[in-house]
Amino acid sequence: MIKRVKHIIVLCFMSISFLGFAQQDSLANALLVKKNIEEIQKEQKELNFETFFFEALQEKAIGNFEKAITALENCQNIKKEDKAMFFEFGKNYFELEKYPEAEAYTKKALHQDSDNLFIQLLLRDIYNKLNNYKDALTLQKKIAEKNEDSELELVTLYIKNNQIDNAKQILLDLEKKGTLSANLIPFKESLLDSKSASLEEVAIKKPFEKQSIEELKTAYQSEKAFKILKPLLNKLNTNKRYLDLEKNSRDGLELFPAQPFVYLMNATALNYTKQYQKALVVLESGLDYIVDDTLLEADFYEQMSLSYKGLNKNIKASEYYNKSVDLNQKI
Repeated sequence: MIKRVKHIIVLCFMSISFLGFAQQDSLANALLVKKNIEEIQKEQKELNFETFFFEALQEKAIGNFEKAITALENCQNIKKEDKAMFFEFGKNYFELEKYPEAEAYTKKALHQDSDNLFIQLLLRDIYNKLNNYKDALTLQKKIAEKNEDSELELVTLYIKNNQIDNAKQILLDLEKKGTLSANLIPFKESLLDSKSASLEEVAIKKPFEKQSIEELKTAYQSEKAFKILKPLLNKLNTNKRYLDLEKNSRDGLELFPAQPFVYLMNATALNYTKQYQKALVVLESGLDYIVDDTLLEADFYEQMSLSYKGLNKNIKASEYYNKSVDLNQKI
């Protein structure tokens, strides 16, 4: 009888143990299911964010800035804080000439990545539009540390801030080094050579970057030079004259086949006209000519991302978008 009681007690303990293990196993399964659901929800949010973000890039690329902003607002409903999203808000509001809104969003992006050259350039342009030349100059000094081709903007902003001596010093230094560009010669003649031309008259002898599209076309016809073609293509792109951009960049590829910027502009025009496969071919060819220009390489990858998106190859689109973002972060 005693042995039987002991046997029953052992069985009870075993039952309790098995029950405990079963409960623990059930709890573990429940936690695992919850974890899987959370991961799936997180992945879905990322996918939704990416979908709206690419929609914003596509709308911006064809000049639908209001629609791009709507897509970005959908992004913001998913992620409150995202550098790339803030930067895109800034670019679209800038295109709509809503400069206070552009400034607010671009500052948010810069707060997350204070050394990013892309964001600094946009904020400087916004400050110029707001006639905030003091802050524009402060930012331009930082830009000049990384971008050697920024003397024109620096000289112009020194003059706008009435810091003429600083403008003169830059011109003197460049002249001594023999690196004074054609764009700065009018300023040199006015500030250093004691010619009668005033700073206002210097504007008449406009550098290529300040000339109109028609002026640049005339100049380019008389002198087939890349220094004229580049600002011409830039202005055609900025003014969304994509048919003109495609034609002039195509002609430019024949004359300057080793200039990656021309490939980028041609591909941009092709993307806008939905010739995505052609754009990819041009971009892949142009990549071979990029040497130590992270800014330009990131622009190439962004256009490649848009090409793949247009071809409904979303995985490749994400891959090249991420490459562009990674390069931005290194600048």
